[in-house]
Amino acid sequence: MRLQRSKKAQTVIVMLLLSALCIMAMGFTVYLVATRSLSEEVEKAYRSSLQRTQDRVSSYFKQIDQAILQFEKLPAVESLASPWTEEDGIGLISVQETMLRMQTSLEDVDNIALYRVSSGRLFSTNRQVTAFQDDYLNVIGAFEQTGKKVALLNLTVHDTPTTVYVRRLPVFQTTQDLYMIFHLNQQFFDHILGLPDGKQGTYFILDERRDILQARGALNRTILESEIVPLIKEGRTKAADDLFVAYLPPSYQDWIFGFTIPNDVLFAKIGSLRNVIFAIAGLLLALAVLVTLLATGRLWRGWSELVSLVDDSVTARAGTSSGEPVRPSAPAPDEFRHVYDTVQRIKANRDELQERIKELTPEIKATIFRSLLLKGIRSQQDRDKCERYQLPLAEEGEFGCLAVQIDQYRSLETLYSEIDLYYFKYGISSVIQEVIDTKGSGMVAVWGEDRFMAALTLPPAAPEEAKTAVREAAQTIRDFIRHYFPFTVSIGVSRIRKDYAYLNVSSQEAEEALKHKLVAGKNEVIPIEEFGGETDSPEMPFSFRELENDILYAVRSLDRGLAYGYIDRLRELEGIRTIHYQWLQSRMIDLTLFLYRSVGQSLSRPLAEPVAAEWLELSTLEEWGDWLKTRACDMLIGELEEEHRGLMQRAAEQLTGFIDAHNEEDVRLESCCKALGLPVTLGKQALKEVHEATFSDYLLASRIAKAKQWLRHTEMSIDEMASRLQYSNAQNFSRTFKKIVGMPPGQYRKDRKESRGEG
Repeated sequence: MRLQRSKKAQTVIVMLLLSALCIMAMGFTVYLVATRSLSEEVEKAYRSSLQRTQDRVSSYFKQIDQAILQFEKLPAVESLASPWTEEDGIGLISVQETMLRMQTSLEDVDNIALYRVSSGRLFSTNRQVTAFQDDYLNVIGAFEQTGKKVALLNLTVHDTPTTVYVRRLPVFQTTQDLYMIFHLNQQFFDHILGLPDGKQGTYFILDERRDILQARGALNRTILESEIVPLIKEGRTKAADDLFVAYLPPSYQDWIFGFTIPNDVLFAKIGSLRNVIFAIAGLLLALAVLVTLLATGRLWRGWSELVSLVDDSVTARAGTSSGEPVRPSAPAPDEFRHVYDTVQRIKANRDELQERIKELTPEIKATIFRSLLLKGIRSQQDRDKCERYQLPLAEEGEFGCLAVQIDQYRSLETLYSEIDLYYFKYGISSVIQEVIDTKGSGMVAVWGEDRFMAALTLPPAAPEEAKTAVREAAQTIRDFIRHYFPFTVSIGVSRIRKDYAYLNVSSQEAEEALKHKLVAGKNEVIPIEEFGGETDSPEMPFSFRELENDILYAVRSLDRGLAYGYIDRLRELEGIRTIHYQWLQSRMIDLTLFLYRSVGQSLSRPLAEPVAAEWLELSTLEEWGDWLKTRACDMLIGELEEEHRGLMQRAAEQLTGFIDAHNEEDVRLESCCKALGLPVTLGKQALKEVHEATFSDYLLASRIAKAKQWLRHTEMSIDEMASRLQYSNAQNFSRTFKKIVGMPPGQYRKDRKESRGEG
C-alpha cells in the first residue's frame, strides 16, 4: 500500500514537469502571436501620431493662407497688385509693418517678402531689400518654373538649406502681379517631426515627386531612399524583416508622412522580457528536476512516517477502547484523507483571505487618498491613516498636484468598448504612478469618469527646482501617453507647497488649471501659475487660497479663537502699496462667499448670504476683520453649533428610546446603532453630549428605572427582575440597585408601599 502511494506521488510530479514543458511551448507560441498583434497595434498608434502631424502641417499652412487673405485686403497691397500703379512710399511702409506683424504671429518664419513682378522689386520684413533681392532670385525663378499658384520649395541658397512657401497674389484673381514669400527656418520641420532621436525611430516626409523632403532620426537618407522610398512607390505595406514602417496616404501638397524604426529597437523590451522569462522558466525546470530527484527518497521516507503515525493513532485508540493490546492494522484510507482535506480547507481559507486583503487594500488606500484630496491632512487621525495604510503623503519636502484629463473622452466612448476604456484608464494610472515613483513619491486616484488626480512629493529642494521637477513629470506623462495611447491628455499643475494641510487647495488648483484648457488647447501641460491669480501681487505675505482653507477648517472645527487668529493675518497686508484696492476688495468678497457657500452645503436649511451693501461700507482691513469675525465666523459657527445640537438631540432621542424599549435584552451600542441606521461614533457622541453618559451608564439607568417601576406597581420577585434585566443572579442585581438608589430593592418597595398607605 505504501509503495503504491509513493508511486502515485511520483507520477503526479512527472505530470507536473510535463505540464511545465507544455506551458513553455505554449508561451513561445503566445509570444509569436502577441508580437504580431503588438505590431498591428503599434502601427495603429503611429498612424494616429502621423495623422496628428499631418493635421498640424495642414493647419499651419491654412493659418498662413488666412493671414495672406487678410493681408491682400490692404489698400496699399491692392494698389501694388495692379502693374500700372506707381509705388507709394507711405503705402510701402504700411505693407512692411503689416508683414512684420504677420511674421511675429507665425511660428518658425524668419522673413516675409513681397515680390512685385512688374517692377522686379522685393520688399522684406528685415528692411534689407537689396541683399535679400539677390538671395531670392533663385527662389523666384524656381517658383515661376513650377507654373503653380502656390508652392513649398526646398532650395540651397549660399550653401544653406532653405525652405520657402510662395503664393501668387491676389489669390482669387486671374492677373497676379505679386508673390508672397515666407522663409521658414529649419525649426519648422524640427517642430513637426521632432529632433533626431535614434531610440525613437525616424520620421520622414516625401514630396509630390516621392523624394525625401525632410527626415529626422537615426536612419540616414541612403537607407531611406534604398529601402523605404521604393516600398512606398510600389504601394507595399511591409518593409524588410528588420524594419518597421508606417505611413499615410498622400495628403496636403501630395506629401506622404511616414515613420520607420528597426524591429530590434521597437521590440527591445518585449524581446528582453521574453529572454528573461525563458531563462527563468529553464532555471525553474532544472531546479524542478533536481528537486524531484532529491525528493524521491524523502518522499518514500516521509510517506512511511505519515502512514506509521496514522497506524499508531489507530492502534492507540483501539487499545484504549478494549483494554487489551492489539496488533497494528492496515491504515484506514479515510484517516489520511480526513487530514489532507482539513489541511486543504485551511490553506484554501488562508489563500482566500489573503486575496481579499490584497483586493481591498488598494481600494481602501484610494478611498482615503480621495478624501484627503477633498479636505487636506490636518488632524492626527488623518496622519495616522497615512501611516497605517502606508500612504506616501505628509512626508518632508515640496509637493504639487496633477489633474490628468483624457482629451475628447466622449468620442472615445463611441470608438471603444467599456473593457477597452477600463484598460486605458488602468494604463494611464500605471503611467502616472511610475512617473511619480521615478521623480519622488506620491500616489494617484481616479477623479471622475475621464480624470485622474495625483500628488507628487519631492525631496527638499529650492522652490524653482521643485516646480521644474513637477512640470517635467507632467510633460513625461503627457508625452508617453501621446506616443503609446490612441488619445492625448491635458494636465493641470498646481502650485508647489510644503504643508499637506493644503492638499485640498492644491487639488482644487490643479482642477482650475484644467479649465484653462479652453485657451491652452488639448494635449498641453497647464500650470495654474501661468494664469495670474495671486501672483498678480508678488509681495503678498501669504496665500489667500490657503487662508480661506485655514479659516474654513477653524469654523468647521467650531474653534472661534483659531478662526480669529487666521483672520488677524489680514492685518499683515497693511502698508503694502503694490496691492490694488479693487483686487483686495474682490479677494475679500470671494473669501466671504467661499466661507458661506462651503458651510452652507453642510447645513440642512438654506443659509442667507450677506448683501453687497454691507461690504461697500467696509473701508479698512480692521473693519473687514471685525466684520468677518462677527458676521461670518460667529454666525457660521453658531449655525453649525445649532445644526450639531439638533443632530445630537435627534440621535440621542432615537438611541435612548430604543434602549428604553429593549433594556430587557442583551443589547450593545453597535446593535442599537445598526438597528437605527446611525453611525456608532455618532451614537456614542450623542449620549455623551446630551445625557453626559456612556452607553453602559444610560443602559444601567434605564434598567434601574424599569426596576423601580416594577417595585412600585407589581409584585414581581427580585429573582425574576434580575433575570429579565440580564443579571446573572439576584445578589448582583440587588448590589447594583443599592449602589445607584441608595437602598436594596426590598427596602425600596417597602418604603413606597408605606408612603402610599400614609397618603
